[in-house]
Amino acid sequence: MAGKINSYKEFQDFMDACCTKVGANPDMSGHRRWWIDMTYQKFITDGKVKGQRIVVVGDPDNSVMIHALRGDTDDFADDPSARFGRMPKNANSFFDKTDIDEVADWIGRNCPDPSNPAPTA
Repeated sequence: MAGKINSYKEFQDFMDACCTKVGANPDMSGHRRWWIDMTYQKFITDGKVKGQRIVVVGDPDNSVMIHALRGDTDDFADDPSARFGRMPKNANSFFDKTDIDEVADWIGRNCPDPSNPAPTA
């Protein structure tokens, strides 16, 4: 069911919960828990991990984060030869499709956050 994520804080909590669910320790990966360390404004404007822009507000299909979660491009494939590899690293499994769809839905709705100014696309 889409619409579970309605703020950046809910996104942060959702990411933590999904990592726990799949047995991932994001603090042990190369980029740690960037969703906690990064401000909402940075996330929606020009947030990057390993030089890659994380999100295109309103466009989940062109958001690197969604590709990293899905493992649907060569850079983010579940393959040791992939440039970055699928997210999350060091997990027992990957996020469920429904959980990835929740994140994609929030991005597609322009990453709403009632406590922060509306993003401009």
